[in-house]
Amino acid sequence: MSRVRPLVDLRTMIELGRWLGPWTDGQAAPHDVTREELSLEGRRAGERGFSAFVYRSRRQTPVGSLLLVPGLHYLGPLDPRMDRFARILANAGLTVLAPRLPDFTSLVLGEGVFDDLSRAFSALLALPGRPPGRPGVFSISFGSLPSLWLAARSRLASEVGTLIVFGGYADFGDTLRFCIHGRPGAAHDPLNRPVVFMNLLPWLHDKPDDPAPLVAALRKYVEATWGRPEMKVDGKWQAIARAVADELAPAYHPLFYAATGVSGDTKALVDAALGRSGDAFTWLDPSPLLGDIRCPVHFIHGADDDVIPYEQAFALAKRLPAGVCQGIHVTGLYGHTHKADAGTTLRGVPALVREGATLLKMLSAVARCGRG
Repeated sequence: MSRVRPLVDLRTMIELGRWLGPWTDGQAAPHDVTREELSLEGRRAGERGFSAFVYRSRRQTPVGSLLLVPGLHYLGPLDPRMDRFARILANAGLTVLAPRLPDFTSLVLGEGVFDDLSRAFSALLALPGRPPGRPGVFSISFGSLPSLWLAARSRLASEVGTLIVFGGYADFGDTLRFCIHGRPGAAHDPLNRPVVFMNLLPWLHDKPDDPAPLVAALRKYVEATWGRPEMKVDGKWQAIARAVADELAPAYHPLFYAATGVSGDTKALVDAALGRSGDAFTWLDPSPLLGDIRCPVHFIHGADDDVIPYEQAFALAKRLPAGVCQGIHVTGLYGHTHKADAGTTLRGVPALVREGATLLKMLSAVARCGRG
């Protein structure tokens, strides 16, 4: 048995590397994978239901299982990039469950996400044909908070085999401010401002009596720009914002343009709203959770992450109990939501060697996750 495990890990790493390495088209995905939608109904009166997607390989016996936790995105696991990643994991031999968390698809954070993720993990544990062993958890972006909670405070914490945190945050307020105005010398995604405004809406100065049209317009802008890297180029996203504003009553224009960054003092509005919010976002601080985590944790973060800077991975890791953090892997091959340009990242032999070593560590972490 001791000889079998390394061979299985190596095979899983090879399959992962085949699709996740810099040599692969970022749009290509394995075909020998099934996707089944599950309906997770509420267990109590008034409890909301939601769906989850299960991915399995058609051609091989699964060697492990994994809960894949998406970040804040209106499509959830149906985002083509997330769907591709789930298929790659399944193709490598992992049974994957990816929940469509209602708070995250609404783009407005809510504490119900904790219970929803617990229900999704329970569904994974109960899946017929799931391989034995404790499942792993792989979180992306803002999915880090409920995943850390799952491994720390939930009644199922002892069932989590390994946690991988990709692009997670340590400080919520700093992350919001970075989304608005970035910082000198760091890449910055200009397309996330509307979601910050949607979450700060109750505390915005001069907010409209009926915010629904504004929220609908901001969501329409997000749906037209996210997942399209060309929109980050100056001039592209502004044109989309103005086109959406043409369908919005003029009274909403000042906040809409500030929320999209076209005009207005966006930074001052956000700073003031954060000041008025008091302790409303205290629950979004991961710090109180970290000391309770006992399962192995790996952090993976893009060196050029333009949504959550990579330093936040180190801030999370240093607050974990001794021996829990198994590695912090900072990579130039991936940003926050996409593969980086390998021609730019792998410039020179030292960079090639460094990124190759990091890739092997990441593949090893993912291959072993879900095999606890």
